[in-house]
Amino acid sequence: MNMELIEQLVQYTFNNEKYTDGFKKRILKNVRKDATAEGISKVGDAISGLQGDKLGAAVLIQKHGVALVSDSAN
Repeated sequence: MNMELIEQLVQYTFNNEKYTDGFKKRILKNVRKDATAEGISKVGDAISGLQGDKLGAAVLIQKHGVALVSDSAN
């Protein structure tokens, strides 16, 4: 099956008592297709430092286009 990477996003979870649930999730769009785990982590650390939070998690979200396969039996 042929799939093309169309878009990447990253969801960061920031932990801090100031948030109602103790955490806040933020999604950043337009993550470079060649982004590394180390780079994504460093960006999350930088953002959490600016906000006075602790970085709790980072999740890379990928959107792929899936080639449609036609069924010749129909």
